[in-house]
Amino acid sequence: MQKEKVPFSRYPELRRLMGTGEPACVTFETDEKDGKGGEELPEKSGFLFCELVQKARMGEKFRISGQNCAPGDYILGLSEESPAGYYLKSGRYRDIQAAEKAALSLPRLKRKFCSVAIEPLSLNRGTFDVLILFLKPEKAMRIIQANAYSEGERTLMDTMGAASICGDCTVLALEKGIGLSFGCKGSRKHSGYKDFEVPLGIAFKKIEEIEEGLSKLPETTQ
Repeated sequence: MQKEKVPFSRYPELRRLMGTGEPACVTFETDEKDGKGGEELPEKSGFLFCELVQKARMGEKFRISGQNCAPGDYILGLSEESPAGYYLKSGRYRDIQAAEKAALSLPRLKRKFCSVAIEPLSLNRGTFDVLILFLKPEKAMRIIQANAYSEGERTLMDTMGAASICGDCTVLALEKGIGLSFGCKGSRKHSGYKDFEVPLGIAFKKIEEIEEGLSKLPETTQ
């Protein structure tokens, strides 16, 4: 069910960093309706998680119980089937040992959920789990600087060019606060964000801190 649109006024510093579209909110919902006097149970989407995030960036909204990417299901805890065989067949790793090691290193969502809401920030009514942005490198740099503004701490990057949107920008962001990625073959191929854009996820618990830091930073010299 579509939520009533609210003014796109929250987090103006984060919002203005994106050149095209708007930040996308991902919320893992744990309270499921049973269809009796409530919302109908959501269906599994035929799109990939990264495609849904990209569509949300452009204004669409979804509520789903699953998505159409096998590695994504593994990362989101919807499947126990390792993507090692898939990775090996794709030619991304030299041998099965490397593919299995890569699969074991993937982040995995630990929480249980019934559905996932994926929507643009302008349609979100207040809380979410992760905010995902697609940024030029200079804009991503400003978020890293904002993260260091209060305490002077470094932001550690953890990625391997696989499972970018679902893994790096969603699950790792939930665990570590920020998940910065260069993207991956699957998300760049299927969801179509630009070559010059890097995806970045921020956990809800970090949003206010990043927003404040951005408002205090000096402008980047051009």
